[in-house]
Amino acid sequence: MNKMEEAMVQEEPERYELIDGVIYDMTVPPSTGHQRVSNRIYAIFANHLRGKTCEAFHAPFGVWFSEKDDEHVEPDVVVVCDPSKIQDKGCVGTPDLVVEVLSPVTAAKDRKVKLRRYQRAGVREYWIVDPTHKTVEVYRLEENVFGKPDVYSEDDTFHVGILDDLLMNLRDVFY
Repeated sequence: MNKMEEAMVQEEPERYELIDGVIYDMTVPPSTGHQRVSNRIYAIFANHLRGKTCEAFHAPFGVWFSEKDDEHVEPDVVVVCDPSKIQDKGCVGTPDLVVEVLSPVTAAKDRKVKLRRYQRAGVREYWIVDPTHKTVEVYRLEENVFGKPDVYSEDDTFHVGILDDLLMNLRDVFY
C-alpha cells in the first residue's frame, strides 16, 4: 500500500459512540472546564446515592440501549436505578438520568442527535449542561416525549426529578 492509499484508509477511532449507525469520534479529550463541571455533578450524585439502589457513573462509561447491537453512547454522567442493567461493559438498557456537558465539538450532537436518541430510549431525565454560560437545561420525559426544558442558571437550586430527596444547588457545580 502506498502513502496515498494509507492516507485514504480511515482507522476506527480509539473511543467512539455509535448512534443510529453513525460513528462519532470521542478521542479528542474534553477541556479542563468541562471536566470540572462533569466531576462536580458526578460527585454530588455519587455522594447522595451512596448506599442506595441508584448508582452514578461518569465517562468514560458505555451505555448500550440493547444487547442486540453495538449502538452505544458515552454520556458524561449517568444515573442507573436498576442494578440488573449494570454489567461489566457498562449499562445495558436505558439509564434513568443522563447528563451531557457541552463542549464546542459536541454541542450540536448533544442538543440534537443525543436528545432524540435519549428520548427514543426512554431516558426519564436528560440534562444539557453549558459550562460557558453556567446553565443547565433539564428535559423530563412525559408520555414518551421530552417536554420543553426547564432552564436553570448558576444561582438556582432545583429538585432532581428522578430522585425525591435531592436538590441540585448549581452554586456547587459552577463555582
